[in-house]
Amino acid sequence: MYDDDSTANELSLLSDRIHWCTRLVTLSCPMVDWATWKHLSHLPTLLTLGIDQGYYDPSSLSNQDIVNLSFLNITSLSFLHVCNAADIITVMQHSQFPSLKEFEFEANYLSSEEAEQLFHALSHCNACRTLEEIFISSLEVRFVGPQNHEFLTPIPHFLCFTQLRTLQLKFSHSSIYLDNNMLLQAMSSWPHIRTLEINYLDDHLSSSEVSLRGLFAAVSLCPQLHTLRVPINIAAIDVDPDSEPIQHTSLRSLELETSETEIADAETLARIISGWLPCVDQVLSIDKRWDKFNKHLKSLRAATAPYVAGAC
Repeated sequence: MYDDDSTANELSLLSDRIHWCTRLVTLSCPMVDWATWKHLSHLPTLLTLGIDQGYYDPSSLSNQDIVNLSFLNITSLSFLHVCNAADIITVMQHSQFPSLKEFEFEANYLSSEEAEQLFHALSHCNACRTLEEIFISSLEVRFVGPQNHEFLTPIPHFLCFTQLRTLQLKFSHSSIYLDNNMLLQAMSSWPHIRTLEINYLDDHLSSSEVSLRGLFAAVSLCPQLHTLRVPINIAAIDVDPDSEPIQHTSLRSLELETSETEIADAETLARIISGWLPCVDQVLSIDKRWDKFNKHLKSLRAATAPYVAGAC
């Protein structure tokens, strides 16, 4: 058990010490008060800032002290073990990070409303031309009932990040809405993307409006894409297995999440994936539904190994 008074005193002492530091380059600490945030915004040397709430930190921000801040040179910003997302969102809503390249946010639980506020705040913090890596996760499972199923829409917020290389979104209780048009628009906006991972912990949350044809059309716009994990709808295969494929030779790691109880035509699907994604050896999954598909794909790879090796 933590004593609120002693914790508050420790945070006050920490803030006092930070105020004495004028040449900080890297700082990792618990959540600080608004006066300390203002002090940090005035440090031209500060490049990396990590806040670890520890899941039990008391609220540190007072609304009456809030002003708009600009952190000119911070390139890496992380918030870990977040228990009070409201404070973090407040900081993001009132701050500019014009040099930011990496953003990480790891929450114990993030409601759909808080998640949307975070997405919006991140897209308005003046990092659209610089941000390259985004990692956001909320991993605590809470039963909300099927009638209250929550859909998140981060992709439209993140289209402004034209330098994006990595996007990893992990949610245990909400699914991220994705369809063919949205995925195509995303890949059009992120020509340098190398890793795109959107995943959920529960199978029933992996419903998707992305078809196989939509997937291939989107990845064709990103020649550097190496790792892809997205939900997909394969109830109806909308790609002709005998058509001439447009091969994507950079993609190596592929994980497809589906709400289907089984892969209905695993052999045909393996033929299509083999032709369009020649450097993918398997669909990664702990789910046995993909075992039959992977066996077919392995056989196809063995038959075409001399020809594929040059491309991969």
